[in-house]
Amino acid sequence: MKNTLNKSIAFVLIAVSIITTSCTNLSPEKTFEIAALNSNLLSRFGSKEINEKLQSEPQVYDESQKKMIPSSYQDNFKYDISNLEIQFNRIKEIPEDDDNKELLQASKDLFAYAIAKQKEGYLPIAKMKDEKVSPEQLEKAIADFDASTQNEIDAKFTKLMTAAKAYVEKHNINAKIGI
Repeated sequence: MKNTLNKSIAFVLIAVSIITTSCTNLSPEKTFEIAALNSNLLSRFGSKEINEKLQSEPQVYDESQKKMIPSSYQDNFKYDISNLEIQFNRIKEIPEDDDNKELLQASKDLFAYAIAKQKEGYLPIAKMKDEKVSPEQLEKAIADFDASTQNEIDAKFTKLMTAAKAYVEKHNINAKIGI
């Protein structure tokens, strides 16, 4: 009985794996959407996004209440980072091949960098706001963050947009890429 159960479980796992693998063959349009269009989530990276978030009331989504609830700034930023990580995982789930390799690598590079820098920079700034440090200290921390990240994030965006433009042209996808 135990052997039959193990074989049944193994069969189900193999079937699910085959179905999951076959469902990951995405169209070029869907690949473009996930790998390039989702980069819009990072378009306000840096001081613009930080200042905007620090000027609004911090909130996170409470699954049990199915609504946004008040939170600390740190939790608010962590919530946003976790949403970026979900999108990053969607990108990483796309099977890489010769056709999409450049696009996917540029997208992964951008998301990995942005998420790491948000954890290293946004979270300490949010903590400062929660601790009610002076506006001058916040402004300095935000300016220092921009100074240390802006050139790199711009370069990664440009690399992704260059790869996206080539991918769009190759697959005749109706999209305009601004570089």
